[in-house]
Amino acid sequence: MPSGSMPVWTPSSLTYVPPKEQSPNVQTALAFIEARNAWFSRAACSSGVGQMMSLFDESLEHRILPQSLGRPVLNKNQYREYVQGLLRFIRDYKISLHELIESNDNSIIIHASSVGASLSGATFKNEYMIILHFTPSTELGELPKITSVKEFVDSKTTAEFFQEERRRAKLK
Repeated sequence: MPSGSMPVWTPSSLTYVPPKEQSPNVQTALAFIEARNAWFSRAACSSGVGQMMSLFDESLEHRILPQSLGRPVLNKNQYREYVQGLLRFIRDYKISLHELIESNDNSIIIHASSVGASLSGATFKNEYMIILHFTPSTELGELPKITSVKEFVDSKTTAEFFQEERRRAKLK
């Protein structure tokens, strides 16, 4: 490497190892990641979406950020519809968790990345910072529910991928 050059960092160089003792919020956050990984598994697709939706409180507010993307705030039903719409574009998807930070105010911050493929065969990669907020469950022995998701995405990659995917769809 030339003198003064910095190595190229890639998200795949990080690995998160969950603690042996997990708080209820961490358990819910890890279940959220597991459910997202099941979205695009052919055998578990609808159950993965259902599993994820079961982690959300009825008051859920889901935001895709930064705001420059112009994405609306979605409630639980709207988010379900949004995810089901994504399933029409993507045939393969794997999210990797790199870091999880738990705060004292019922929130967790996640650094993650994903790789996948669209129905056209195009590769999709993204990087995320996800902030989850929780409320205790009303059912004894049930995990806390997620009330808020703020999902910061790689806006450049996301915009370019979906523009290209729409173009490829028109060519067919």
